[in-house]
Parts: sequence; C-alpha cells; structure tokens
Amino acid sequence: MALLHIILTMLFSECLSLTYVDLSHSLHNDTMYWPTAIPVTVEVVAKGETAKGYWYEANNICLAEHAGTHIDAPAHFFKDRWHVDDIPLSRLMGPGVVLDIQEKAKKNPLAELTVDDITRWTEVNGPLPDGVVVFVLTGWGSRYGDKQAYFGSNSSDGSNLKFPGISVDAAKYLTALKTDSGLGVVGVGLDTPSLDNGASTTFPTHVELFKHNIYGLENVANLERLPTKGFHVTVMPMKIREGSGSPARIFASIPDAGDDACARYGARSGAVTYLAPVLLVLIAVVFIVTI
Repeated sequence: MALLHIILTMLFSECLSLTYVDLSHSLHNDTMYWPTAIPVTVEVVAKGETAKGYWYEANNICLAEHAGTHIDAPAHFFKDRWHVDDIPLSRLMGPGVVLDIQEKAKKNPLAELTVDDITRWTEVNGPLPDGVVVFVLTGWGSRYGDKQAYFGSNSSDGSNLKFPGISVDAAKYLTALKTDSGLGVVGVGLDTPSLDNGASTTFPTHVELFKHNIYGLENVANLERLPTKGFHVTVMPMKIREGSGSPARIFASIPDAGDDACARYGARSGAVTYLAPVLLVLIAVVFIVTI
C-alpha cells in the first residue's frame, strides 16, 4: 500500500493545479455559420414563473452541423471515413500544440500554414506529441461575429471569401506523421471558418486530413490564450448518428506555472487519461495482495 501511495503521489501531486480555457463560441442567433448553410435560430419557448410557482425555461434550436465552433468528421469530405459518432473517445482528448501564423495573416488574408511553419516549430519545441491536436492561430478569431470581416465577404453563395487556412502540403506533412509512431495527429483546428483558406473551391486540405481519419475543428475561440505546448485538449461534440459534423464544446486544461511535471505528462499524452487503466490494475493488484 505504501508503494501505491508513492506512485500516486509522484504522478498527481504536481498535476492538481490547472487552468481551464474555453475554446468554444456560444451558440445564439448571431452565430457565424457557413454562407450556404441555414442560420442558427434559438427560439424561446418559455422563460418565467409558472402558475404553480416554479421557474421554467425552455428553448427550441435549429442549426446546421457546421455552425459556430464545431467538429468536422472525416466523413464530411471522404467516403467511408468516420462520422461524428464513430470517432473514438480516445481521439477526442489528448495533448495540444499551437502553431502561430498571425504575422503572415496580417499581411495576407489568404495566408496558409506551411510545412516550413511546422518544421520551424519542431526545431524550437521538439517533435509533435503522439495523439496531438494541432491548433493554428491566425488571429482571425478577433473578427468573429462580424460576417464581412470574418469571411471577407457578405455573400450567401460562398464566393469571394478571404480568410487564412492550412496548405495541402502542410496537411500531407501532418498525415505522414500518423504512420511514423502510434496515433500521430488526431485532430487539426483553427480560428477561421474552414481548414482550407477562403479562396479554396476544392478543399484539398479537408480531403487530405479526412482521408486519414483526422478530424477538423473550425471557428475555435481563444487560441491566443493558450501556450505553445504543454496543455491538454478535450473535444465534446454532439453524438449525431452518421453526422458529418457537430457543434462542439472544446476546452484546454493548462498546468499552472511551475507545474513542470504535469506539463511534461500533458505534452506526452495527458497522464490522467492514459495512465488511468494502469493505475486501476495497480490498485487491484495491491488490493488482492493485502486481502
């Protein structure tokens, strides 16, 4: 029992102090949605004191799968790949990193994450963790809520859009990591309306990522509040049967300053998530031995 106590103390004593960052925009009648989709509507059904003396609230909502902060399931752009309800839970949580291309995006609204951006990041920060969710910070999140500024156009047919994205070569670089070690990259997200930049009409980045069952996260909020690495990501989409996507609540958990041990575990795989089965086995063994 003493040995078990030591193990638990070593693993978790430095990982109990966390800061949480909400990476999702709220859904409401002004939510950003793809120009060709239906707008989000939230209809108040009831809100107030009832005749029986208790408070009651209820709303009806109507929205497209790809509205607001949402997940793109691989089936969205590739036949016979995962729908939302097929994505394993283990891939909806894991270490996260942020690649910053804000300076490029300030100069060019159609800027893209490139292979060079990724390799420069790894030269400074080391290899991408296994099972990682890669976020691309473009700075476009500050425009969210203003359709003209966010999409670069007020068109309803999806034409003349201007916003940053991820190049297909960068997508190929990320999918290639999948074959090198274990899970590789499990998800890619950014603070714009689409993984492909606004000028794209064939969406090759979507196709490349989704072919490898790597999901996308779009209209992500508050990426500027995240560190470059050392945090853990949780993605919580609605479980829509055969859904091509879903609104999602996404959040990051960040070890507080000085929690170096926790940061190391988070950068690898999220210690609490992936070591839980091992700990359960240890507890069972200790319990049996002590009976």
